[in-house]
Amino acid sequence: MDRLEGFQTKADVVYDRLRQAILSGELRPGARINIDALSRSLGISKIPLREAVQRLTGQGLVVQPNPHAGAHVAPLSLREMRGVYLARGAMEGLAARVAATTIADAELAELQEMHEQMRFQFERGRLGPMSELNRRFHTGIATATRYATLREMTDLALLRVQHYRIGVRVDPAWGQVMTEHAAILDALRRRDPDDAERAARDHVEWQLGVELRAHLDPELIDLDDDHPSVGTGAVEP
Repeated sequence: MDRLEGFQTKADVVYDRLRQAILSGELRPGARINIDALSRSLGISKIPLREAVQRLTGQGLVVQPNPHAGAHVAPLSLREMRGVYLARGAMEGLAARVAATTIADAELAELQEMHEQMRFQFERGRLGPMSELNRRFHTGIATATRYATLREMTDLALLRVQHYRIGVRVDPAWGQVMTEHAAILDALRRRDPDDAERAARDHVEWQLGVELRAHLDPELIDLDDDHPSVGTGAVEP
C-alpha cells in the first residue's frame, strides 16, 4: 500500500485504506496484519492502525483469535458464505416489510431514481458504477425503516458479501438484478409488506444461487467447510 501523506494520516482514512485492501483482495483472507510493518510502509504511527484494526474486527473483516497471534484478515468459507446470505435475506426481508409502511414518497422517488440510473448505465455498458448504485438501493430501503439498527446491519451484511466477492468468478447478471429491484419497488409503492418482504428475500436467495453456481476460488474460499455443525441438530438450509 502507498504511504499516507498529510491529512491522510487520520484514523478514518487509515481504516478506509485497510478496508479497501481487504475487499480488493490485496490483503488476502487469512493474511497476518503486521502493524509494525504497515506503520513503516505507510509512514504513520501505530495508533491509527490499531484503531482501524479494531473497527475492522467489529465488522468481521479482521479476526484476532488470541492476543499472541495478532490480527489476521478474516478467512472465508463456503459455509459462512451461506450464513452471510441467510442473515442478509432475513434482514433485507424485514427491512422491506417495515419500509412498506414507513417509506416517504421522496424516498420512493430516490429509490426509483437509483433504479433508473442503474438501467441508464447498464444500457450503455458502463458497469463501473453499478455496484455502488446497487448498494445504495439496498441501504436506501433499510434507511426508510427509520431503524438505525436495520440500516447498520444491512450495511454490515453487504460489506461481508463484498468481501466474499473476491473469491467468486461470475459476471453479475445486472439485467436480472434490475428486474428484481423493480419487483421490490412495486411492492413498496403499493405499501404491501408481504409482497415487499417476499420480493426482497427472493432477490437475496437468487443472488446466493448465482454465486453458488459460479466458480469459487479455493485459494480464497474454504470449500470444504460446508457442513452442519456436529452435535447441534442443525440442518443445512
